[in-house]
Amino acid sequence: MARSKAKKHQTPTEPFIPDPPEPELDDDRFARSFKAWREWHTAVNFLMNLHIGVDDSQVFCSPQDPPDVLYRDAAFEVKEIMDKGRLRHAEVKQARQNQKSKLSRQAVELRPVINLLPMDAAALVLVQLDELAGRYQPDVKVKTDVLFYINKLDHWFDDGPMPSPERFAGYGWRSVSAVIRSDVSLVFYAAPSAPQFLQANAGLVRERHEPLSIEDAEH
Repeated sequence: MARSKAKKHQTPTEPFIPDPPEPELDDDRFARSFKAWREWHTAVNFLMNLHIGVDDSQVFCSPQDPPDVLYRDAAFEVKEIMDKGRLRHAEVKQARQNQKSKLSRQAVELRPVINLLPMDAAALVLVQLDELAGRYQPDVKVKTDVLFYINKLDHWFDDGPMPSPERFAGYGWRSVSAVIRSDVSLVFYAAPSAPQFLQANAGLVRERHEPLSIEDAEH
């Protein structure tokens, strides 16, 4: 399908692929004007990690919110989990200054790294689900796949056991998933009515760079 982009000054009426920020124009990817692109980009990363053969030309922003992003029969409502008090615009500004001054990597302050296990990710998601509990009607949640982007500084994903899906079932969403950084996807829960590719990956840790199985190698 041809890529059709919505102009920034127009309100879209059909599913669309958003314009990305352009670094050469000093676009701030965290500006409100790129909110749709951030949500689309998060969903694309999540889907790519599942190894289901997704093409980003098949992923669209929805003209009506909720949901935020559409892919086949999936309807993603995208939420971000980040550090409290974090100023991303300041981070972008500092990164540009470092680039202009050619600040070496050795000069960047090194900070301790915290391991982020699937259980830790689940705990973060559950807190957000509690906060979202009264913001969406049951008839919306039952047909929507909530997707959390876990964007925590100084955290490094480490594999481990996944939590029980029953911990997420009671919130009423069709499915509950998360993407960590850009290369790890977790499907915590998928109802029987959820898209098949989410049901197939429920309870699994999927990473962008996984060793090929015998079945994958034969295709």
